[in-house]
Parts: sequence; C-alpha cells; structure tokens
Amino acid sequence: METRYYTMKLKQTKQQIGWLSAILLLAACGNGKENTAPVTEPLSIAHVVGIGKIIPQGGVVELAAPASGIVEERYFNTGDKVEAGDVILVLEKRNEILSVQESDAGIATQQLQVESARLALEQERIALEDQQRRLNDARELLKAGAVTGEEVRRLQNDADQGTERLKKTENDYRLQQSRLREMQTARAARENDLSLRSFRAPVGGTLLTLTPHAGEAVTMYQPYGRIAPDRPLEVMVEIDELFADRLAVGQRCTIHLPGDSLMAATGHIVRLSPDLKRKSLFSDSGSDLEDRRIREIEVSLDEVPGTLFIESKVECRVDLN
Repeated sequence: METRYYTMKLKQTKQQIGWLSAILLLAACGNGKENTAPVTEPLSIAHVVGIGKIIPQGGVVELAAPASGIVEERYFNTGDKVEAGDVILVLEKRNEILSVQESDAGIATQQLQVESARLALEQERIALEDQQRRLNDARELLKAGAVTGEEVRRLQNDADQGTERLKKTENDYRLQQSRLREMQTARAARENDLSLRSFRAPVGGTLLTLTPHAGEAVTMYQPYGRIAPDRPLEVMVEIDELFADRLAVGQRCTIHLPGDSLMAATGHIVRLSPDLKRKSLFSDSGSDLEDRRIREIEVSLDEVPGTLFIESKVECRVDLN
C-alpha cells in the first residue's frame, strides 16, 4: 500500500514540474516578443504632386497706362490678336496736339532769329577784315610820310571797336542757337507726351483683358489690360517645401486637370526657383492662404492639347526617380 502511495505521489510531482516548465517556457517566449522591435524600411516616395497654372513662357504681360486721360477710341477687344506696336486705344489728345503745333511755330520763328544772327555775324567779320586792311595800309603809308599818326590811331580805334562788335555778334549767334536747341528739346518732350496718348502693344499676342471703353478714364501707371505673348505654353508649378531638395531639372512630369485621373499632357522641368516662396500663388481667395513655403518650378510641355488654356489651373505630378 505504501509503495503504491509513493508511486502516485511521484507521478503527480512530475506532472506539476512539467506544467511549471511549460508555463515558464511560454513566459520566456512572450518576453522575447515584447522586447524585439520590428525592423521597418524607410518609405520611398516616387512622385510628388503640385498645383500649377498654364502660362506663356515669360508669363502674361500686364499693361500699365503710360498717361492719364479719357479714352477717345479703342481699336481692339478681348481675345483679339495684336502685333508689337499696334495701337490698342487712344486718349483725348487735343491739348497735346496744340502744344506741339505751338512748339513748331516757335521753332520756325527762332530759326529765323538764328539766320538773322548768322548774317549779322558775317557782316561784322567782313567789316572787321576791311578795317584791318585799311589799318595795315595806313601803317605802310605812315612809314612813307603819306599819312599822319593821328589817322593811324583813328583806324586802330575803329578796328578795336569792330573786334568787340564781332565778339558780341558771335555771342548773340551762339545764344540764338542755344535757344533753338532748347525749343527743339521742348518740342521733343511735347511730341513724346502726344505719343503717350496712344497706348501700344509692347509684344505680339492675344489680349486677355482690356478694361477701359471709349469715354472712360484711365490713370497713369494703373493696369488697363493683359496680353498673353505668342510664345510656347508652359506650366508654373508650386511644390511643397518638404520636397524642395528632391527636385531637379529634367525630371519628367505629367499634367492633369483638377479632379481628372486622365493625363492631359507630359513635360519636364526646365527651371527651379533658387528660393522658397509663400504658398497661395494660385489661390482664388484669401481663405486659401497657408503658412507654408513652396518651391516654384517651370515645366516645358511636350505638346499642348486643346484642353489646356492660358491660366488653366492644373495638377502636376513630378516623377522624383
């Protein structure tokens, strides 16, 4: 009986030891999992998306009024093609025309004054040459005793006075010439004022906007219109500053219309801005402003489809690889 009792007791002890070992082993395995951190690889960003706008190379030309006044005539409308130098609109210029005509009349009168001064100068030169000749003859005759010294002194006095009159006439001639040049300069300034009454296209292209109409006022240096030059179209894009150092000239890009997954065009980066700028270049309202910085890039398009228009807002996907 005692032998069976000790045998059963030994069996129970071995079972308890086995269960305890299993529990300890599981606990050890659990601790090993908690202390072992998973190995993760860094994320690889293949592309980045920015907001852009379709513009001509060099941008849209803002037209500023070179003069103030009332529009008298307008020769083009929004959407028209213009060539460099074409007159877009003309301001009232009656006063400027009269001012130029007044200058022309004054210049004509002054030219007569100059001519009169020139003739007087020639006469004084001829008279002085004659006086000098008579003085020289009298000196020779004085040596021969044919004239008196008094006569020579009189002729010398006449020659001296003739020299002074010649100097005065020369100064008057130069003064009249100077006045003529001043009047011609004033006339050129008035002519320039007259030319500024005609607003001309600085470049050839398409008129995007033309604000004033006949009878309306314009103010000097204020914008009155915009021209899209006849140059290839490109995309001006803003990329978030987080990816500014990942950009490079030559990287390929795909252009999409906002909300459209279909590709509208392709191109590549041709220029990177050297600095970071404030975001919201293409924002439509002040509520879109964010305290972020962006890097501007210019994207040259391989082809310009008919779906892209000047100043269209687009999404640009840059392939960073």
